[in-house]
Order: sequence, then C-alpha cells, then structure tokens
Amino acid sequence: MGLLTPHNYARHKVKDYVYPSNSNFGNALQSLIAGKPISYVSAELALKNTNIYSVVNRIASDVASAHFKTENLASRGRLEEPSTIIGRFSFWQSVVLQLCMTGNAYIPLVPGNLEHVPDSDVQIDYLEGNTGIIYQVMESNDRPAMTLRQDQMLHFRLMPDARYRYLIGRSPLESLQDSIKLDNEATKNNMDVMDKQINPAGKLTIDHYLAHGEDLEAARDEFEKANSGENSGRLMVLPDGFSYDQIEMKTDVFKALAANSAYSADQISKAFGVPSDILGGGTSTESQHSNIDMIKATYLANLNTYVNPIVDELRQKMHAPDLELDIKDMLDVDDSTLINQVNTLVQSGTITPEQGQYMLTRSGFLPSGLPAYEPVKGGDNNDNQN
Repeated sequence: MGLLTPHNYARHKVKDYVYPSNSNFGNALQSLIAGKPISYVSAELALKNTNIYSVVNRIASDVASAHFKTENLASRGRLEEPSTIIGRFSFWQSVVLQLCMTGNAYIPLVPGNLEHVPDSDVQIDYLEGNTGIIYQVMESNDRPAMTLRQDQMLHFRLMPDARYRYLIGRSPLESLQDSIKLDNEATKNNMDVMDKQINPAGKLTIDHYLAHGEDLEAARDEFEKANSGENSGRLMVLPDGFSYDQIEMKTDVFKALAANSAYSADQISKAFGVPSDILGGGTSTESQHSNIDMIKATYLANLNTYVNPIVDELRQKMHAPDLELDIKDMLDVDDSTLINQVNTLVQSGTITPEQGQYMLTRSGFLPSGLPAYEPVKGGDNNDNQN
C-alpha cells in the first residue's frame, strides 16, 4: 500500500473483460461491454455539422494522399494496394475518417484484400493477466465471423482510454459536446428566424377588437398569406381598420448568432489540431500573427497526431520498422516551399548551387540532364549596338 493509502482501503478487482470497440462517440448504434448493450451517439449526425465535416475531410484526405515508404516490399505493396475493389485513396480516407470520428479504426490482417471493419462489428476481449487481446469480428455482408489475436488486427487508436486499460481510443468529439450544441442551436435559431419571418416584418393592428382568438388567428393568417411567399415585398393593400408598423430587425441578434457559430468553428478546429486558415479562416485566423509557411508547418506538425498512431501500429504488426508515411509534400503542390528552402540553404552557404540543383532535380521539379547555365556575354551586346 502507498504512503497516502487509507488504512481501510480495499482494492477492487476489475472483472469486466469485454470492451466496446470505441470509447464514446461511434457510428455504431450499439456495442457491448461486459456482455451488455451500450448505445452511442451516431457519428453520422456529427458529420451533418459543416465545420466537423470540413475538418475531418481535410485530415482524412491529406493523410490518404500520402504514400507509405519502407524497404519491406511486401508490406509496402499491400499498403499501397490494399484492395482490388476500392482505390488506395478511398480506402485510407475511410480509415482516417473513422479514426477522427471515433478514436478507433480496425483492419483485420487476413489473407486477401484489406478491409476496413466498422466499429459496430468489433468486440474486444481482454485476456486476464495482461496476456493478450482477442478481437471478435461479427459476420457482415457475407464476411464470416472471425476471432483474431492482437497480431492479426490493425487497431489504430487516438488518446487511449484509461477506463479500458488504454486499449480503446477516444474521439476528439468528446471535447466538443458544448461547442457542437452551441453551433446546432445557432443554426436552428437562424433557420427559425428565416422560416417565421415575413417580409417586411412588423406589427399588425386592428382598430376594432376581435373578441375571439380564432378571429385574431384568422386575421393574422390572411395577412401573412397576402404578404409572404410569392407576394413578399409587393405593395400592401390593407382594409379599413387595419394598420401595419414595420419592425426593424435588430442586427445584434444576428451578430450574436454569427459570433456563436464562429466560436464553435474555432473550437472544432482547435480540438482536431487544424489551423482555421487551412479551412478557410475563422474569427481568430492564424494569418494575423504568422505567414502561410508557418501555418503549413503547424498543420503538418499537428497532423502527426493522426499519422503516428497509424505508422507505429503498421511498423509493429507488418514487420516494417523503417516504415514512414511521406506527408511533407502534401501541401507543397507546386514545389514553392521546397524551392524557397533550397534557395535559403544556398544563400546561407549551407549547400552549393550545384547541390541545390541536385535536390530540385531529385524531387522532380527540374528535369534530369538539364544543360549547364551559360550567361550571355556582354561583348556581344556591345558589338550589336555598334
């Protein structure tokens, strides 16, 4: 017992050895823990939020665009051509998308095509004494049920959860419940205002009081019918005893809604580690205090949050200790970043111009066999002038 352990402390033994396939947010409607069904929030609903969709689509697309490098040709071939029924980009995009949304992604290492298995099809059995893990994969779409050891399953995780012996990853969405709710409420309020607003908005006054609520309701319905929809913005014609006062819409309300929406967008970008400028900007854009190269560098550094769990798992279970995922060139589509870096190295004297040219040639920016540069002699120009 520790120095600060209470005298009457009794350590409780954990007897649950069946874990869910994800910690909280999942695209599964149900999963199992200790043999009991547990309900989860649908990731499909989260993707209806435009900010979340933009973030996870950017991360998944960028990681899927990168290529694997390793001297293990068999492993590289399998990772670069994971399936004969789906392209490499789409395969890895779906894997990273699942990883971003639920904190977990599963790929059985069985003969044939690699297949990304949904969280809902996976159950994890923990072997007592920390001796191993067994993955139970349910039958689905003519795929037979499988019982796999930990070395037969690629299990990518984000922020492993201590509640499940660090075997289950946690989703970044767990930190965004309030922000998502705020964003959804702002969107709902905007839609309510647009749906209920007539043009022009105002107050209808009737000189002779209508005693019955049905009469008031009928008068309002008739007025809205005459001045909304296709009649919106047309000249009003009011009967005797009716007067209409236009109410000026307060812009503060819309400013507050816009501010709330922008705030949630910034929080979502922060949770996923994507600078707001990469997604098109926000209320506090990175460009206010840094240049585009710094923004790209920050984004690539944060992208390692998703790349490293994938690379480490592949190194261990595909016997490729030198495996890397080349993400450096993802944002340098026109080689401008590489050219600036080479120019800086040449100007500082770190490398020679010939070495700089070699680097640009090896990258493919300059063609091989480029003839040596020969400056035009000044004497020829003088002769022509004479």
